[in-house]
Amino acid sequence: DDAIKYFNQSIELNKQINNASGIAKLNSNLGMIYSDLREFEKSLNYFQASLEYRLRFGEKTEIISTHINKAVVLNSLKRYNEAILSLEEALRLSSEMSDANQMKSCYGMLAETYEKAGNQEKTIYYFNLYRTFHEMVQRNKLSDAKREIEAARLHALETELQKQQKELKLLATSQQLKEKEGELSTMSNEMKTLLNNNTKQQLAVSLLRNQLALDNIKIAETQAKNSAQKMWITISIAGLTVVILFAVVLYRNYWMKKKLNLQLSEQNEEIKTLNESLESQVMKRTMELQSTLTDLKKRNRDLDQFSHVISHNLRGPVANILGLGKVINLDNPSDPHNIEVFHRLLGSTKNLDAVVTDLSVILQVQDNQSIPKEEVEISGIVDSVTNSLRTEMEATNAEINITNLKIVKALAVKPYLESIIYNLLSNAIKYRAPLRIPIIMIESKLEGGNFFLSVTDNGTGISDSNLEKVFEPYKRLTMNGSGKGLGLYLVRTQVEAMGGRVEVRSEEGVGSRFTIYIPQNS
Repeated sequence: DDAIKYFNQSIELNKQINNASGIAKLNSNLGMIYSDLREFEKSLNYFQASLEYRLRFGEKTEIISTHINKAVVLNSLKRYNEAILSLEEALRLSSEMSDANQMKSCYGMLAETYEKAGNQEKTIYYFNLYRTFHEMVQRNKLSDAKREIEAARLHALETELQKQQKELKLLATSQQLKEKEGELSTMSNEMKTLLNNNTKQQLAVSLLRNQLALDNIKIAETQAKNSAQKMWITISIAGLTVVILFAVVLYRNYWMKKKLNLQLSEQNEEIKTLNESLESQVMKRTMELQSTLTDLKKRNRDLDQFSHVISHNLRGPVANILGLGKVINLDNPSDPHNIEVFHRLLGSTKNLDAVVTDLSVILQVQDNQSIPKEEVEISGIVDSVTNSLRTEMEATNAEINITNLKIVKALAVKPYLESIIYNLLSNAIKYRAPLRIPIIMIESKLEGGNFFLSVTDNGTGISDSNLEKVFEPYKRLTMNGSGKGLGLYLVRTQVEAMGGRVEVRSEEGVGSRFTIYIPQNS
């Protein structure tokens, strides 16, 4: 409890000094604490707050880490679809960074999440990717460890060699001392023998004899030294000649070995470069295939939804037209009953036309994924949309507050941005709370390379159980209003076509906040 209290106090202090990085870290720490306490809803809220700050200011590595932490909490809440979305976003960012270690973590988490969700096919697919990247990362770590071990062995060998050289010097010195001690001991014994066995005269004679012997020894020693010097000079000259010849041979062998080692090193470097290039190409290709697979999955989902939309939403108006055609009194065209039938036919035809028009807009967005962005004026688009909604605003006394438009211009596809703002404002008016005047706030700003635009209302709000369905086509989550359920689906489709994303936060009975993020790259 004390830790939570101090963390919350730290958040307030960091807010006062506008330290976004500190706020993000503190929210992340609180998320981990509440996760350990198994209060997963609170943990999720703090991780989401951390993610919002890091999306504005943080590095991609921090964003990836927060997505993964968020997915862990969502798994604990058994909200597997949301966990998968967070992990796929983390995987996308990891792929952009070519971070194999983070990709490995994402694949492992996806395999675990799909296993909990009961999808064995996806579990096996992502587990195989996890195992492949795990082996590659371990292989790189093993290679680094081998290099470190080899360096340590070389250092140990050098140390041992120096130690042995010192020991050899000590042994040589010790041997010389022993030889001198032996000579002194022999002379001492001879002196003792003379003192014990001879008289003074004999001692004098013996001393003279010893002196003579000593002189003879010195003469012999001098002659021996001269002979030894001559011999050593001869040996030295011969040895020096041999050493020079040996040095020449060694020098020649050294350069030949160095040349061969250089050639071998160059060949090894070429092989290493080829291997690294091959691994890089394989990884790059894997990432491209992963991106293509993700895109294909999205397109398949869109096709499934589109086929469902066609079968579900065209059937109603067509059935009405066929049914009304059967009740027309063809025998008496002037029958007053026919007039009512014609009016209903006209209404069904208009409904059919509206459905076809909506589907046409969706198809145009999906077919034109690469429309270039242009610099657009935000306030001009907002003014244009509010003018087109003037009738609805006057009928409901709706108030639209645009005082927080902090960004004047941004890069976007102008028709898409107009449609997005129109649908968000139109929904805020349609799904207003019955007992209060609609108050809608539009905010925009530019942070971290993204254009942010949010629309906040005080309407009926959306229940937690319906938040996941809010962007699906033809999903009307309330009986209030006259919408067909395509507006928010079209918003998501157009935002994603510009490389962005859309988020929603809502509280039932209080209101909703929709936020779009559009990257500011052309």
